[in-house]
Amino acid sequence: MLAVGRCVIALGTLRNVDVAVEVHVLVDPPRIDLSRFDHAASGSLDVPSGCLAVMACTGYLPNAPRIKLSPGTYQVLSLASGVGTMKNEWEPANDLYTVYLWRGEQREPELLKHWRDNGN
Repeated sequence: MLAVGRCVIALGTLRNVDVAVEVHVLVDPPRIDLSRFDHAASGSLDVPSGCLAVMACTGYLPNAPRIKLSPGTYQVLSLASGVGTMKNEWEPANDLYTVYLWRGEQREPELLKHWRDNGN
């Protein structure tokens, strides 16, 4: 649920409605217990302008909120939690999508933990 390009990342969600997303910019890599999350992926992102736009897939770029960063390359950790609270796409649920960013070297994307629907 993470697509990575040189200067863009696309975080996939499991519902086609507004969902909770948190973005955390850190100095050091986060210490994360992956057992607390349903899905995890990592990669890197170049931010040459020092300005990161955050928007939904149907958002309008000129209106997107911006995060000011020091220009450079960042590590990205994308996490999904609360997946089991979803009954269907449109009812309220407690799914949460969290992104951590910190300075680091360019690297290949990696799937750290794969969520799979068990048919429930």
